[in-house]
Amino acid sequence: MARLSSNQCVLEQYVREVTDFSSQYGSDGSISYVANNIIGKHTLYPEYGDFSAAYCLRSYGQWWTNCDSSPQPVQDPRPLLSPSMDFIDLKYEHSVYPIRVDLYETYHPGAVVRMWGSLEGKNWSLLWRGEPQTEVKGESRIFSPPIHQSHHKLINILRIEFNQGGHSYYSALDAVLLVGSTHTSSKPPTTTSSSSFHDLSITASVMRLGLHSAKSEEDIVAGVQFLLDEENLLKLIIVEEDDDYEEEEEEEEEEELVREEKEEDSRHSKIGGATEEEGIKEIKAILEEEGTSGGYFDLLPEELIVHILRQLDLRCVCRLAQTCHLLHKYASDPVLYINLNLKNWWWVVSNGTLEWLSGRCSLLQSLDLSWCGPYGALDTETFMEFIHTCGRQLTVLRLNNCHFIDNYCLYMIANVCPNLQELTMANCSRVDHLGFGELKKARSLSRLDLSRTRIDFHTLQLLLQHAPNLHHLSLNNCTQLDLDEVALTLATFNHGLTSLAAWKARGLTQRGLRALACITTLTDLDLGWALSGVVTEGLSELVRGCRGLKRLYLSALRTITDHDLYILAAQASCLTQLDIMGTRNVTPEAVHRLLHSCPTLQLLDVSFCEQVHSNHIFQWRMQFPHVCIKGGLKHQVRIV
Repeated sequence: MARLSSNQCVLEQYVREVTDFSSQYGSDGSISYVANNIIGKHTLYPEYGDFSAAYCLRSYGQWWTNCDSSPQPVQDPRPLLSPSMDFIDLKYEHSVYPIRVDLYETYHPGAVVRMWGSLEGKNWSLLWRGEPQTEVKGESRIFSPPIHQSHHKLINILRIEFNQGGHSYYSALDAVLLVGSTHTSSKPPTTTSSSSFHDLSITASVMRLGLHSAKSEEDIVAGVQFLLDEENLLKLIIVEEDDDYEEEEEEEEEEELVREEKEEDSRHSKIGGATEEEGIKEIKAILEEEGTSGGYFDLLPEELIVHILRQLDLRCVCRLAQTCHLLHKYASDPVLYINLNLKNWWWVVSNGTLEWLSGRCSLLQSLDLSWCGPYGALDTETFMEFIHTCGRQLTVLRLNNCHFIDNYCLYMIANVCPNLQELTMANCSRVDHLGFGELKKARSLSRLDLSRTRIDFHTLQLLLQHAPNLHHLSLNNCTQLDLDEVALTLATFNHGLTSLAAWKARGLTQRGLRALACITTLTDLDLGWALSGVVTEGLSELVRGCRGLKRLYLSALRTITDHDLYILAAQASCLTQLDIMGTRNVTPEAVHRLLHSCPTLQLLDVSFCEQVHSNHIFQWRMQFPHVCIKGGLKHQVRIV
């Protein structure tokens, strides 16, 4: 996993553990396309293609967000960073001062937009950020983004953030190599021993030599050997000492100026014969009588000030609150905190954040805490107190990847938030049937996302019976469910259901499809990797019953035939997205007929369909330019 270079100054190490992630194409317990495939040294690079031994993200493009069933983001007027869609946390064996990070991208590279570093999940620092690279050549590569040279903190955890919204297909990573120094880059002490210079300046010297952006191991080793030469190292230290000496001179001049200003202030500290302290009290009293010391803001109507503040992000509002009494008053106005998107600030959100907000969020309606509170930054008690204080008007609550959420939190949510309409808690693994059972009290729910949680069928059945207004349900990767029984329950109690996402759940057969056909309001069905057996009759009933079906994902359903596509062509002319990836028996003629019969079709995925070849894809793209057709790839090596 790790390799030390000469004299153990620079350490190369691969991932030891994946501690968290928001997205993976594979299922828990599998070895295909899962996050754990990123552990260890690269095994696929320099090959390029769709390999099941890589870590693959779940989505690509805008197909999952630009649809009727996609939740709208909680308002954030000015996010500090550009949006990202997914992340993965990687832990390494040894803590180092980062010099370089190599990302081994083996399929559709360019989705990485940010890298963060942390020591045991505390005090996150941004190592690099950039825009998604959508025009990258389709070949494997080692991507080594330049790390901020101002970063001088030990890290052993990396967070990689992705934005694959502009990519044409799934992105994949083979490995992530962290190159770092075991020694600090702090300023050298006054002692002149070469050993102490060597110990304390290695990272700064590496940065100065540009080794952090070296492209090969040979360059790294050569540079380290250069540093290990005492004469070369001392030359670098002398340059650093000269810079430090100039900085010290500037600091001394500033301190002298401050002392002079203090002496001047002390000579004029009498105000009307009073002491300085009494003078300050007198000034405060005058201000209280004449106004709030808000400057020209005193002349503005209250509505205009609030309107201005509502255009600012949370950070700017907090800063304005510290400028004067007037702006502090308006910055505490609950109307500014009706919608809070803290996901965009996940790295700074802590218990103190919620405690500070609790006095200002009496009108809170929408809260996105997704990704917040990792590694103990938020605890259960603080969250529960916040919900108890501010949650009575909540209608939207998003808690994806919030690992502090447990049964007690759901008890508080269910009992305090009677108007809750949307609850998303994907990847919340600490909740069991006792916590989920509390949600039967949330009778106003219209959207519920329990993807990759431990929900069982009997508890879910109880929730569905008490959710008559449910429109959107996500059960992706919920492996403890029998989907046939879920479909029967939905058909009985949830007649207004619009979308169902059950990707990589289990147990859906023709029996379940017939039940779903009774929910005539369905427009969005993701049943990828969930179906089994012959489904011709059930599929026929489904498309006849759900005439408004727009999105249908049947990924990896091996038994689809031409007859099934003829049914879709005749009965599902409103389709905008169709995924039949991995089918064996579908012919090009049936696919061509479907394209003719669905004028609103925008996406068609026929990748890994054994009888559909590149020449067919090329002809269809020319004939149907309004349809994004996936398939006929040169690097189809997936075994499905």
